[in-house]
Amino acid sequence: MENMTQSATLDETIALLQSGLVSIDPEAAIANIEAWQQQVIGTDMAETLGELKLAIDGGVRSGEIGSILSHLGKQAAAAAETQEGDSASKLQQLGELLSNAMQ
Repeated sequence: MENMTQSATLDETIALLQSGLVSIDPEAAIANIEAWQQQVIGTDMAETLGELKLAIDGGVRSGEIGSILSHLGKQAAAAAETQEGDSASKLQQLGELLSNAMQ
């Protein structure tokens, strides 16, 4: 899973989350989600990202954003365990940011 595109997406996502959820433009969030969906097609994470995208778009599950982010955090942390080097540490950081995003 380690490649330049994923590394850039990890960096962008981490920076986006570090700026604070309330400051994230919904269009930027959707673009980021779509970039991730392309990289994790066919996985549980892709499905969870789809749920998050619907929630951000004001779908039925908009009140569940916190639990979706927490679930994504767990998935990112699990993915980190299968990676090595910089990718593993960035996925772990992403997992922590997602898990704590609504706290």
